[in-house]
Amino acid sequence: MSDSIAKQLKVLQQSLEAQVPYTGGVHLVKADDLVVYYDIEGERPRRIDLGNATEGDLAHLAAACQKATFGVDQADVLDETYRKAGKMDPSKLATRLDIVTSGILAAIRPDILQGQNVDTAKVLTAELYKLNVYGTGSFFKAHKDTPRGETMIGSLVVVFPTAHTGGALTLEHGGKSWTFDSAAELSSSAATPALAYVAFYSDVTHAVQPVRTGHRVTLTYNLFLTDEATQSVSAALRIVPGPGRAFEDALRALLADAAFLPTGGFLAYGLAHQYPVPSAPPPDDWVDGMRTRAPSRLGPLLQLLKGSDARIRTVSENVGLATAVKMLYNTGENSKYGRPGCDVLADDVLNTDHVYAEGDDELEDAIEQEGTILAREEERARELNEAAIEKMKRSYGDYYDTALREIESARQQKPPKETVPVHWVTKITALNRVGSHYIAYGNEASLGHVYGNAALFVRVPAFGDGVRAV
Repeated sequence: MSDSIAKQLKVLQQSLEAQVPYTGGVHLVKADDLVVYYDIEGERPRRIDLGNATEGDLAHLAAACQKATFGVDQADVLDETYRKAGKMDPSKLATRLDIVTSGILAAIRPDILQGQNVDTAKVLTAELYKLNVYGTGSFFKAHKDTPRGETMIGSLVVVFPTAHTGGALTLEHGGKSWTFDSAAELSSSAATPALAYVAFYSDVTHAVQPVRTGHRVTLTYNLFLTDEATQSVSAALRIVPGPGRAFEDALRALLADAAFLPTGGFLAYGLAHQYPVPSAPPPDDWVDGMRTRAPSRLGPLLQLLKGSDARIRTVSENVGLATAVKMLYNTGENSKYGRPGCDVLADDVLNTDHVYAEGDDELEDAIEQEGTILAREEERARELNEAAIEKMKRSYGDYYDTALREIESARQQKPPKETVPVHWVTKITALNRVGSHYIAYGNEASLGHVYGNAALFVRVPAFGDGVRAV
């Protein structure tokens, strides 16, 4: 690989690392926006002005709330050692705040939808989910929000200016962490009346630190991508931040370099966020006794990409390259014979119901027939080879040297596989991992599993073709 190609690939990678998975700040509102009406059992509806609420007012609001639960495996669980707070459903309250007319939704849109300008029909909408009250000593340990539909992209939390300390929101994603202290932001802001707000993606781990004094009162909204496009919103979707421009410049430079993938291939990216990847393989159709593959179900995921993932798709398609979410399978890392294996690219989660494998090699042969075989770049091949060697050493012990010679002899007798070149810009992740089962035969039949990871692939034409035509 030439120095110029390596340099441009590094720019692609670094521009994606600049992504921050949240946005927040203080937003000026009208005084009426701080008013909330709520029901309490056995009493007439109450009104509270959260811009001038007394401790008694806040205590009454807290008493009207139920104990807050949290989602585990699609079920609501009550455990005050994990979450201690009060909640009120939208059916029990009415707020004067309109996050559209107030400008809050417009404030978060450029950051939450950065990179989203391919699907101009997709816009950001918000749905009120809960009112929460965190009194002194209340908290919520690290968690991810339960998805409320396949088109949910994130959450928006609006914090009222009630007197309190503590209750900062900590966020973590991709090994990095951030803190948004709404109480401190509100107390230091000259804007009045005002709210604090923070919006983040659904797969961001976050926690509410213990409230030290007072009451932290919030409204939480679920954020969705919808098809209700408008002219003004579509224009907002075309905002291209600095890292996006750097990404596009580097990509165009690579395409103009005749030494970069001269015969064509793929640019590959590990997905930085989680998505609703189908959890089971599609059923196979049988026509006249012949198995046919069902249509891929990964296509709609392109419209749900967010953050740096969306940036990859947007910039790539803007310069004329086709993008697709596909499944990547590795054959070889589980082989008891330590065979070199390969990376197999499939259009959907593999259906291996028809596979009857007496050993790992039979399974790997079946997988290789299901998709495109990718040529491994040097670094990825070395990582997988080192992992395979360590596994062999543990399995064979003193017999390792003899086993290695037998494996090398077997490799030399196998015909080379036809492969498609690929450059991995960012490493494959396990955020979108799906398993498929097959029948494994040893001493007795058992159910085995093979795992694939969804990733984003950009098809690069051969130099002189398509967008690379001279």
